[in-house]
Amino acid sequence: MWNFRQPGLMTKFTLQDFQLFVRLAESLSVAAVARERGEHPSRISRMLSHMEAECGLRLFHRSTHGLSLTDDGCIFLEHAKTITRDADALADDLAARSNRVFGLVRISAPCILAEYVLIPRLRQLAHRHADLNISLHISDRQVDMSTEGIDIAVRAGISPRDTHVARKLGSHRRALYASPAYLAARGMPETPRDLARHDLIANAAVSAHNQWPFDEDDALSVLPVAGRIQADNTAAIVSLAQAGLGIGRINKVIGQELAARGSLTQVLAGYEDPTEFEISAVTLAPRNRVPKISACLDFLAECFSAFREPA
Repeated sequence: MWNFRQPGLMTKFTLQDFQLFVRLAESLSVAAVARERGEHPSRISRMLSHMEAECGLRLFHRSTHGLSLTDDGCIFLEHAKTITRDADALADDLAARSNRVFGLVRISAPCILAEYVLIPRLRQLAHRHADLNISLHISDRQVDMSTEGIDIAVRAGISPRDTHVARKLGSHRRALYASPAYLAARGMPETPRDLARHDLIANAAVSAHNQWPFDEDDALSVLPVAGRIQADNTAAIVSLAQAGLGIGRINKVIGQELAARGSLTQVLAGYEDPTEFEISAVTLAPRNRVPKISACLDFLAECFSAFREPA
């Protein structure tokens, strides 16, 4: 066991060392942290080994399955989190007093919204705020903002926790789409029952998305989908539909945009489920008024302007 207050120990580490340690403890993967930082894994391993050498203790167990914290590592993590939180709070307070937009903002977004809404417009944000850095985390899973260090999470149809603040960006429906080539070869379904003769693209990650609802004479019916083709994110489902591999259920605003380009055609529009899903930008409660966070929230509101128009 070691004493965190031993003379000279704190001067051996930088804030970046503590930030690196926290990310390693959260991901338990040198390779994952290296990808995030655009570094070679060997460099991250050397940095960790240097920290352990300075402590004179092993902070992580290594195995072929990844990392795991030692008892000493757990103590180090406790203090490292405090240091990084305090540093973030200080930076936020100083930024708020100067009203200057600068620093790093980590934004999490579902695959389809990142690919079709955020990424094509991100250059505008970069031009508007030259001192702002963006780390985009793309995943359909619901992230834990506190433990994963996410500043803003774009979420569709998920209610925020009490410790979070949500800003509504818009709403959308989901509808069925297929490529013109697929429909030319297989025919256009006339009713939901016709889907039994078609290839349907399922969502391998979210089972609830494989219950396809239809509005038939103001009565809701549900079709369970076990697709021959599956994908674990919605952006891939769009790509599969565009490639002619079947019918997929996707965000209607994006579907309409792709239909206007000629790459997709809506299917069974007369049976479309009217349920709307709210899209929100979620922040941790104390941070939503920090200038860099506010600037990104305003930018996201602009990005999703099409989602506030009637579908």
